[in-house]
Amino acid sequence: MLLVIIGIVAAASTELKVHVYEGPKECDAADTIKVGDKLGMHYTGTIDDSSKAGTPGKQFDSSSGRGVFERTIGVGDLIQGWDTGLLGLCKGAKAILVIPPEMGYGTNGAGDVVPGGATLKFDVEVVSVSAPPPQPNLFEELDTDLDGVLTPQEILVHFRRGDPNAMMPQELMEKEDKNKNGVVSLEEFGGPRMPWPWCLEMLYRNSEPTTLGLAVRWLCQRKQPDQGTNDHDEL
Repeated sequence: MLLVIIGIVAAASTELKVHVYEGPKECDAADTIKVGDKLGMHYTGTIDDSSKAGTPGKQFDSSSGRGVFERTIGVGDLIQGWDTGLLGLCKGAKAILVIPPEMGYGTNGAGDVVPGGATLKFDVEVVSVSAPPPQPNLFEELDTDLDGVLTPQEILVHFRRGDPNAMMPQELMEKEDKNKNGVVSLEEFGGPRMPWPWCLEMLYRNSEPTTLGLAVRWLCQRKQPDQGTNDHDEL
């Protein structure tokens, strides 16, 4: 029984905690933080009272005096505790985030200001929430003759953006040309081939026309799902 209690306490101490103490807790979709949104925030970061490392209550960072802090959420631009804990908050909300080490700066810490293994406390205010610009529809971009289908030659243009000698990925037509008529229709092209939040992160991190970047665009720059959903088509 004692081991069970210890386990419960340990789990609780490593849990991400989010408490909205002022401002709206419910809002329209446009004002609700979603993966890919650009945020404007004020924040102050301190070592949490529960931390086993560092000096509890010590401030290590703040946006005060530096203006609004702007970042994109959910694409790896922030520590995991922010990427996860800010989702669902409303524009105008003020919240406390208590972030365990594994969702903060881990065992390495952050320079001389945050020791390894520290539990962090952030007091944040969501000043602005801006949706990301819509991704282009690759089908419309490649269908230059406007006949409603993509030929292998039209598809090859995409994969040769970075290298004029690049080849189309093997088995692409076999997977995309479901009725085996030698072309890919708009219906066959469909929507993103992975959950939309994954697409946003991958597109953000692979924006150059490299082999990986072009493959990500092929998989993701399709008819976009509704904001806030993870709808996607299977490969």
